Order: sequence, then C-alpha cells, then structure tokens
Amino acid sequence: MFDRKLFFRLLWPVLIEQALATTIGMVNTMMVSGVGMTAISAVSIVSSLNFLIMNLFTSFATGATVVVAQSIGAGDMDKANRTAVQSMVVCVLTAVACGIAFLIFGGATVNLLFGEAEEQVKQYARIYLNYSALSYPFLAAFSMASGILRGSGNTRSPMRISILSNGINVGVGALCIYIFGWGVSGVGIALLLSRVASACLIALLLYHNDGVNIRKSSMKVERDTIVPVLKIGVPTCIDGLIFNGGKLIIQTFVTALGTAALAANSIAGSITELINIPGTSLSLVAVTMVGQAIGSRVYGKELRKIIRSLTGYAVVFLVVTTLVTVPLLPLITQLYSPPDDVKGMIYDVLNMVLLVMPLLWPVAFVLPSCIRSTGDSACVTVVSVLSMWFVRVLGAWFTVHYTGWGLMGIWLFWCTDWLVRGIAFIIRAKTSPYISGKHWQAQPENV
Repeated sequence: MFDRKLFFRLLWPVLIEQALATTIGMVNTMMVSGVGMTAISAVSIVSSLNFLIMNLFTSFATGATVVVAQSIGAGDMDKANRTAVQSMVVCVLTAVACGIAFLIFGGATVNLLFGEAEEQVKQYARIYLNYSALSYPFLAAFSMASGILRGSGNTRSPMRISILSNGINVGVGALCIYIFGWGVSGVGIALLLSRVASACLIALLLYHNDGVNIRKSSMKVERDTIVPVLKIGVPTCIDGLIFNGGKLIIQTFVTALGTAALAANSIAGSITELINIPGTSLSLVAVTMVGQAIGSRVYGKELRKIIRSLTGYAVVFLVVTTLVTVPLLPLITQLYSPPDDVKGMIYDVLNMVLLVMPLLWPVAFVLPSCIRSTGDSACVTVVSVLSMWFVRVLGAWFTVHYTGWGLMGIWLFWCTDWLVRGIAFIIRAKTSPYISGKHWQAQPENV
C-alpha cells in the first residue's frame, strides 16, 4: 500500500536538497557568465566529463541505497551497517584513482575530445578540470553517505548538509570571482571547498548516527557484503557510463556547432534541470520506497500501486513546475546575460522540451528507478544503452552532419530518447516477476 506520509516525509528534504543543488548550479553559471561565453562553454564541457566520473560514485551509492533499504525493511541492521562501511571504502578509493588519472591526463583529454573548441575555452576547461579532479574523493564520500542515509529513511540530514555546502559554494565563488577576479579558477576553488566541507560533515554524522552507523563495522571489504551492492551498482554504473559517455559524445557534436551553441546548450540544460527538480527528487525517493517494499516482501498488486503513485506524482509535479516556469522564461534566461543569437537558440530548445517533458520524463526515469530497486538492473541498463546510442547519439551525429537543424535537432532526438525509454520500461514493468507478482516468493495477498 502506498504510504503518503512516508512519501512526503522522504520527499521534501530531497526536494529541497535538489532545488538547492540546481539553483546553486544556475547561480554558478550566472557568475561565470560575467567572465564570458568562453568560460560558460569551458565549465559546460568539463561538467560533461565530470558527470561521466560522478556516475561511478552515484552508481555505487544507488547499489548501497537499495541494499541498505532492503536490509532495514527485513530488520537486518548488522547487514545495513556492513554494507555502509564497505561501500564507502570502495567508492572513495575509486574516486581517488579517478582524481589522480585526471590530474595527470586531464589536459590531454580536453584536447582529444574538444579539439575543435576555441583555445581560450580549452584553457579554461583544463583549469576547471584540475579543481574538479581534486574534489572527486570528497564528492564520492558525500554521494555514498547520502545514499546510505536515504536508504535508511533519513533524507533530512543530507539536505541540511547540502544547504551548508551550497552556501559555501556560492559565498566562496562570489568572493573569488567578484572580489579577487580569479574567474574560472574561483569557481573551481569554491567547488573544491564546498565538497570537502560536505564530505567531512556527513562522514561525522554517519559515524555518530543512531541508525545506520559506519563505526559499528570493520572497514575490511568482504565478498558476501559488497557483491549485492555491486550486482546493482555495476549494471547501474555501466548504464550511467554509457549514458553519460553518450552525452559526452553529443557534447563534442555541439562543440562543432560553435561557442554560441555550446553556451546555449549549457544554459538550456541548466534551466531544464531547474524545471525537473521534482522529477529528479522522485527518482531518488523511488529507490528507497521500492527498496524497502521489496525488503518487506511486498510484491505484485501492492508494489504496482506504489510504482504508479510515484510515477503519477512525478507527472503532476512536472506539469506544475512547467506551467509556473513558462511565463518566467524571459526573466530566467536574461539572468545568464546571453547575447541575442544565444538567447534565440535557448528559447527554441526550451519551447520543445517543456512541451513533452512532463509526460515523457517520469516514465523514462522514475519508472526505471523503481524497476532497478527490485534488483533488475540488467534490463534497465540494456534499454538505456540501446536508446542512448541508437537514438540520442546517432540522432545528434545525423543532425550535425546531414541537416541544418543545429542545436534544435540534437534536442529533438534527446526528447525522442525519452519516448523510446518510456515505452521499453512500461513493457518491462508489466513482465517483471516482482512487479507482476509472479515471483515465487510473492505473498498470495499481494498477487
């Protein structure tokens, strides 16, 4: 049965956290716009690289969230604690390796992937990437600890720490850019300091937490404990790597369209993230609610009610945010101070995206979060990989090389990808053994 009180208790802290994170991202982009469109373009292309690496951390965190939620649902706190500690160790060590690699090869990576960009853009990108690489271990620690706490039902603590972290990001960023005039370096310093602070605070919280607690278990990685996390995390990671890898390839196609298109793509993406705050929040809440339901042996009809409610709420919330945002678009766009040619491309993209996102995005992303929480990560990965590369990437390549559609054409195939994913995940949900109630452990009253 769908527990509305639990839903809103979990949702509002995540909603606030996501709203803050997205708003801070927008503010950072606005501050960088004062340096110029080349700076916005540089931060944008590095962000596409960062998303690729961040996927490793969030994938591990998703696996840990699901296992912790299922363990708590089954009343096994010892397993939840062991999962928390060992997942944290694996995730942070992975982040350290990634950070070292990008500090050494970051410049070459920028030149290889974005060689067609202006030299000033590439120079700024190399600077920002160095600061990003230094922050990876701290980002990994925060992502994992947040996932563990959410899996235990504690969504308020990550929200509170996120508020403080984002405040540090904006405050230090404004100081470095407007007072010291450090430009892109200032943005990087603010990013690094905010992630260090958030990681230290949430690690202390998890160490002294009354529920799931990393102090109560050994840091030694055990096969029986980490394998369930990896069974969910690895397919999720592959999904995310290929998904964000596809976005990275698309970014190289956008680079070929020029600096104006790069800036427009970055700003349109930033505004889209603002509108989609409820959808992103619902995806995170879905992992906890469905994971705990599976741990409590809720299958079949009752599980379908939970999933329908989660997806339905996402649709309603996105319709509301879209209707509120549309009249404010000129004002929001002007905050980025774009030139007229960039502004025109932004409006073209957003007019199309806002028309379809409320209906397509929830089924394309909230529903697979629910499916993944049943332990069915493989199917979600296969669908995501095929749709990303055969719809988004191939479509972007076709647009750039064989049409004159420009940035609008790339986003057209982006929206088509949402449609294809949604259809595939609806079909999978109908045949899933847990969701359909055909699993051999399903309770009769839930079938």
